[in-house]
Amino acid sequence: MSPGKILLLNLKIMIVTKYRISFNVYGCIVVGMARSIKVADDLYQELGRFGNRDESWNDVLARVIAHVDKNAALEDRDNRATTHNTSEPESENSALSQLPDGTVVRHRYQRGDYSGKKVEATVRGGRLSVEGDTQETRSPTGAARVADKKLRGDDARGEGYNGWTWWEYETEDGDWEPINDLAE
Repeated sequence: MSPGKILLLNLKIMIVTKYRISFNVYGCIVVGMARSIKVADDLYQELGRFGNRDESWNDVLARVIAHVDKNAALEDRDNRATTHNTSEPESENSALSQLPDGTVVRHRYQRGDYSGKKVEATVRGGRLSVEGDTQETRSPTGAARVADKKLRGDDARGEGYNGWTWWEYETEDGDWEPINDLAE
């Protein structure tokens, strides 16, 4: 099995160079001593074939990832159906499904360098679609992460979004309210 296929099928390592990575004796990748990724024994053995005794696991993984076809890896990721990557509605009872398809929701930045700027998403089947996103629809939180990254680039925070309070919809009165108000 090629190194690229091993990583594509079994590991979710987003940024190898950002964290110190090592394996513990139980076949887990320990990232910065605070995070770990469990890997199957056969994968652990297979990855071991790509390293030398005097190399760190970080060096081994960096080498393997350097040989991955990144476009094929992203396409494979985007074509997988998972609970976090689906175009199906979250549920018939989703608060967001109260808004008709095509409704535009927004987030307006209120502080800092981006004060006054807005990002938008469109409701589709009880989920949100962000223009230019590789994935057709996302949860409100996933859409918030994508939209923020699209506008702010490296300034985006990456984690800690609550899409239900981040996005607003326009009421019949012309006011903008958080989408979590739909659930009330």
